[in-house]
Amino acid sequence: MKRILVGLIVVGAALSTACGGKKLIVGVVLPESGVAKAYGPSLKAGIKLAFDDAVARNTPKGFEARYRDSMSNPEYAIKEVQELVKGGAIMVIGGATSEEAKAMIPEARKANVVLISPSASEPGLASSGNPFFRMYPSDDAEALVAARFLVTTRKATRILVLFQKGLYSAGMLPVLRDEIVKLGATVVDELPIGPTDWDKNINEALATKTPDAVFICGYGEEALATLSLLRAAKFEGFVCASSAIGTTNIIERAGELAEGVFVPVLSIDFDSEAEPIASFVKRFKAANGGAMPDVYAAHGYDAAMMALAALQDPRPKDTNEILHRLLSIGTKRGVTGTFTFDEVGNSTHRPRMHQIQHGQFEDCDPTSAS
Repeated sequence: MKRILVGLIVVGAALSTACGGKKLIVGVVLPESGVAKAYGPSLKAGIKLAFDDAVARNTPKGFEARYRDSMSNPEYAIKEVQELVKGGAIMVIGGATSEEAKAMIPEARKANVVLISPSASEPGLASSGNPFFRMYPSDDAEALVAARFLVTTRKATRILVLFQKGLYSAGMLPVLRDEIVKLGATVVDELPIGPTDWDKNINEALATKTPDAVFICGYGEEALATLSLLRAAKFEGFVCASSAIGTTNIIERAGELAEGVFVPVLSIDFDSEAEPIASFVKRFKAANGGAMPDVYAAHGYDAAMMALAALQDPRPKDTNEILHRLLSIGTKRGVTGTFTFDEVGNSTHRPRMHQIQHGQFEDCDPTSAS
């Protein structure tokens, strides 16, 4: 991250006027429509809870949030970043999916603004040359947890991997595959989910390759379709899905399809009386018709709180000062845990294995919770 600061010393002055103006504008670009719309509303609800409070308190002074819909399209996400920066935004929260984040990072660097992603997870996104922070654990951490749980804890020896093509699976599957083999088990096949005749190939693999576990790597709709196929095939082995299944919307729609499925995801006890979780849940329910937050809402909220912490008075002079503040924010605790990052902007949070039981994520990780 040091190289980011050095690289932006010259260009950071370009933002001094914006940071010194009357308004502090943060743009928010999320998929509220399109194929990734299962994530946008949860993320936005968390972000908006934090930002609405900041506006009501007028702290930081002159704060304003501007929301844009990426329509689940990386090209639209780029255009929205451009328009937000033209309108005075000095920071952007966005890149809900890895595909959108990858498209937005070069634009953020070009415009000399910090990009905070609440949920993008592809390992290659973070680098010392990008003014980029992510709140969500990267895919390699999730893959290790999944592989070790299936092979070491559940004693699976023959694992069928089903994946949605794209950055998400490209970042996760190599690590998952290597760890499974390293632990002495076998990946019997890797088959894509969609677009046509995929169900036939998977049913054939279930019948002929006799897996004792299935790992699903895909976003909401693809994960739901795959769970439906596995249940129809009466697969009796272990089923583990990547954390993209973890929105309230998807779990409610899945119903019995998701019962018993294992998911490596950050552990958050929304029933906790500890702060800041208790007040977050209370305020979230009040603002959202009594609905409980999910892990994506929590990550959205913490991304917003992190942005606000970097913008508090005295007002930052430029992008460099914002970056310095973000890098030294580690003592502040959010709903998802302490705000700590490695040298390139990755969250240091680590997922734990959970099992979906009656629509809830129950911690079943064999390691002790820290």
